Amino acid sequence: MANVLDSLWKISANVAEAGLLAMDATLKTAQSSLGSLVGQSAPAAPTSPPLTGPRDIDSAVSEFANRMARILRYSILDRKDYTGAAEEVIASARHCFSFIDFSDPKNAMVPAQLPLSFATLMTQQGLRALASFDVVGAERYPRFVVDVAEMFTEIQYFVSVQYPQLVQRYKERLQAVPGDTRARIELARIQIKCGLYDEAIANLQIAAKDPGFYAWAMHEMAVAQFRGGRYADALRSADAALAAKPDNQRIRLWLWHCAQKAGGYPDTVPPERRMTVKAGYAKPSVVFEDIAAKVGLDKTSAGRGLAVFDYNNDGHLDVLISAAHAGCSLFRNNGDGTFTDVSIGSGIDNCVNGFVVAVGDYNNDGFQDVYITRLGFYLGEGELWRNNGDGTFTNVTEQAGLKCWGPHFVATWADYDNDGFLDLFITNNLGGMFDRKTHNLLFHNNGDGTFTEVSEKAGLKTIWPTIGACWGDYNNDGLPDLFLSNAMGRSQLYRNNGDGTFTDVSEEAGIDGFSIGSTSFWFDFNNDGWLDIVQFQWSDHEDMAYTMEHGEGPPDGRPAKLYRNNGDGTFTDVGREVGLNGCWGTMSGNAGDFNNDGWLDLVFGNGSPRMDRVEPPILHEFDGQRFRNVSFAAGMPFTGKGHGGNFADLMGDGRLCMLMASGGAYPGDLLTTGVFQPKELPGNYINIRLTGTKSNRDAIGARLCLEAGGRKQYREIGGGTNFGCLPFEQHFGLGNIANIEALEIRWPSGLRQRLESLPVNKTIRIVEGSQHWEGVYKHEWTQVAAD
Repeated sequence: MANVLDSLWKISANVAEAGLLAMDATLKTAQSSLGSLVGQSAPAAPTSPPLTGPRDIDSAVSEFANRMARILRYSILDRKDYTGAAEEVIASARHCFSFIDFSDPKNAMVPAQLPLSFATLMTQQGLRALASFDVVGAERYPRFVVDVAEMFTEIQYFVSVQYPQLVQRYKERLQAVPGDTRARIELARIQIKCGLYDEAIANLQIAAKDPGFYAWAMHEMAVAQFRGGRYADALRSADAALAAKPDNQRIRLWLWHCAQKAGGYPDTVPPERRMTVKAGYAKPSVVFEDIAAKVGLDKTSAGRGLAVFDYNNDGHLDVLISAAHAGCSLFRNNGDGTFTDVSIGSGIDNCVNGFVVAVGDYNNDGFQDVYITRLGFYLGEGELWRNNGDGTFTNVTEQAGLKCWGPHFVATWADYDNDGFLDLFITNNLGGMFDRKTHNLLFHNNGDGTFTEVSEKAGLKTIWPTIGACWGDYNNDGLPDLFLSNAMGRSQLYRNNGDGTFTDVSEEAGIDGFSIGSTSFWFDFNNDGWLDIVQFQWSDHEDMAYTMEHGEGPPDGRPAKLYRNNGDGTFTDVGREVGLNGCWGTMSGNAGDFNNDGWLDLVFGNGSPRMDRVEPPILHEFDGQRFRNVSFAAGMPFTGKGHGGNFADLMGDGRLCMLMASGGAYPGDLLTTGVFQPKELPGNYINIRLTGTKSNRDAIGARLCLEAGGRKQYREIGGGTNFGCLPFEQHFGLGNIANIEALEIRWPSGLRQRLESLPVNKTIRIVEGSQHWEGVYKHEWTQVAAD
């Protein structure tokens, strides 16, 4: 019966989707035709913030709807006659539609165009609702809508640093109506997000006296106390909240977090309110220790992107961390196991509210440059920072032709036409609760330091908000293809046609189902020579709690997808089959062989904007058959909110470190970067760096095949896929293998090389076209001809 109902829903959803798409196209055509009658030109994509307000009808309608959502949420703070809310509505209308000059004949059709614009906004909202309902399901959907609405209606106050005014509005409400307990708890929640924990606790103590709000108030009090380091108090508050709401899994999980910080459950907590965690205790082959403080990388911030690259060409891997509510931090590797913060004076510290970091030598001058998206979920300007070669960076966004405005999430480099110059792809997410889809951007590198936007010409179109994007040659034809992980929509795979255009092959590839996708990346998990895809998914808070307790997600949960490449142009999701069965709020992740056994392992950086969701990073060891969650047994922390998850051999000794830039959306959600290093070298290895000559200098897109011990391992050099930008250095674990038979390289230029008798336990560099390798570090400064 369940299968029948599922089939009926899918048929109904497909019919509804087709109807909404047809309606959207018809309405847009009608609106455009009316504009054409009076000589209106199509609005140009904005390249800078619209400080004076929207400049076209669709943007104005979307902005007005966003403002109305905020006004509706906070109308509770108004006086009984709601005059304040009415004044806000009028002011919003003036701001959004003031650009319309009705004395201009070109605006004669605006009265007819406005309802059409509102209608197209509703069709897009309907498509997103359809996709998200298909993924989330009826039971979880109300919680999902509440979480999304809360985030999008309040975040503008924090991004624009207007939260003091929001706090003041709540205080004025409570002065007028002291008994408004809901408003008091909401004030406390805002104070927690601002880091004002003591003030929040004071308000929650008053709110807890209201029997109808007791459990909610005590839970929020436990959050404030935990955040303020008062773990014993937090445990008592969480226990009281759970006693009042024994079926609330969020409270139960928070009580467990408090118990871990307080040294365990006290005797006063009865067994039925305790939780035994099963996830994360598979036996590890490697145990880690956090060395961040010891090496000088313990950056406390609202961490976002984390990139590992050699910015000063001294051979040592350096670290760049972007952050919300702050500038970027650049750490120079001193070569002695420590790092120095060299942000001040580097120029790149002026990039504020950075999000995803993508490294790539766009001008082939030998110094790696950086593109940084900003704000991510919300509207902002990305920035290109040129490496000057002297330890400083210059913002060259405008002169490079990359100035644009939108909800830029991921940026990723690839030489999609193999002309030797790196091109840039930027995804655009939602921006606002009622924003329309902003087109994703493909910038072609002109080879002279400038770029040209060619996404429409290339055929890269999507109606869905896009979070993740990653380049990878899935069909082994030597051309990078593009996978899009769309939020509240269908995933998409674009095949590179080799002529500057792409074809959407999502349906025939079998990856076009609805998803609430997060970031994604390519890797060859089974070493069969065909690139596979990891796509992270939205997961409900309760599903994460279920995973912690049961060791796997609920049967109807949404774990990460692992699309195995079948080698015939199609993919099969084998995630659950190979052990990726946990439901996490994964925002970033990467692959690396941290136990040096020849199989790529995974790290997930997890969390959500909610202040009471502090998910641990998850480590999955792969043994060639299954992934095993070894997180806590391997020494990972019980809490976190990870973004820039990364693997890198920071010390050049074969021990692959896991780095995690951490922190949340709010200024009160600052966390410290973690650097987790294996306590011992787990096996032999080789690190390989490539330098392109005819290919792009970073050799992004190069394919490597290492033959050792009768096995083959495959890697493809990527140009960034999510918050963690991996180093271009390729790490191969060898276990107890002491000899490497051969390394085959397929360069983006098409050149194929085979080098034999490479060394073990070294970091080497190979230049395109040369049959020599050289050691990277001083103690390895030898140049040897490969057999």
